[in-house]
Amino acid sequence: MEQENEMKSEFHTVTGCVTHVLKFGEIPKLKSKSKFLFLVIPGNPGVIEYYEEFMRQLYHRGNNKIPVWGMSYAGHVSIGSDGTGFTELVKQPPEECTLLGQIRHKLAFIEECIPEDIKLILIGHSIGSYMILRLLKYLPKHQVLRCFLLFPTIERMALSPRGQIITPLLHYLRWVCVWFVKAVSYLSPQMQYRIILRIFKGNKVPECALNATMNLFDPACVNHITYLARDEMDMVTDLDQDLIRNNISKLSFYYGAEDHWCPKEYCYEMKKNFPHADIRLCDKNYAHAFVLNSSQEMSKIVWEWIQKDLHHKAD
Repeated sequence: MEQENEMKSEFHTVTGCVTHVLKFGEIPKLKSKSKFLFLVIPGNPGVIEYYEEFMRQLYHRGNNKIPVWGMSYAGHVSIGSDGTGFTELVKQPPEECTLLGQIRHKLAFIEECIPEDIKLILIGHSIGSYMILRLLKYLPKHQVLRCFLLFPTIERMALSPRGQIITPLLHYLRWVCVWFVKAVSYLSPQMQYRIILRIFKGNKVPECALNATMNLFDPACVNHITYLARDEMDMVTDLDQDLIRNNISKLSFYYGAEDHWCPKEYCYEMKKNFPHADIRLCDKNYAHAFVLNSSQEMSKIVWEWIQKDLHHKAD
């Protein structure tokens, strides 16, 4: 008999793109009063394997009763080299790999793979938070129970401390990064893994994060990742206050105390503009890339945060 807590790693074709999906638990087939599903939308790089430990911890906190699914971005997971030359790599990626294309990609997966009677608990990290906000324009209101926006990059990305450094590099030197990865992609997988171990030396990162980083040796993936990052800097500008106001009862924001992508000043402004919103500022100094060292802690925060909604729906 298959264990309920066994993780499934699947590949789906969504909007024409091969998409990696991780699943802890399955949606119950029998009709019940309330059926829930956590759906994780990662940040960029959109490799869902980075979030495996976070998803596992969250699934276990619910006694393996509420499924936890997560999906990668279009074009961000290596599916094998096709010998693409550098000239082809630096061309503009397909529409599916733009920011708007990635949002359509997530919407298509929900519409195709998740029944409408399932109550969705959406968890977005970084730019995944921006995607979730946009998804709320198209998803049925009754389908979404709660949205957790963790370390949300939903405004003024290029003006953030990290954005001011990264934006010119993405606009003028992005091809250098792709060229470098193309060069090191010829190294053996064993040598690539040793490089990853050296990069993370001294940090206790989960094995899933090490494995996920192997995708960054695929120049096609890095081309899509850096192109999306450049698109983010251009498109994620002013905060869509009307969108937030119209969905405020479903939104929960978690800001980092020392986050160079969404500094705490953004958090203070959010609290000023939306004084009754569910907004928290981290008091544990967790990093923006929390999946590298704080998956267990963040899963606890999210699980405790959702209890009020779960109990309300169960009544």
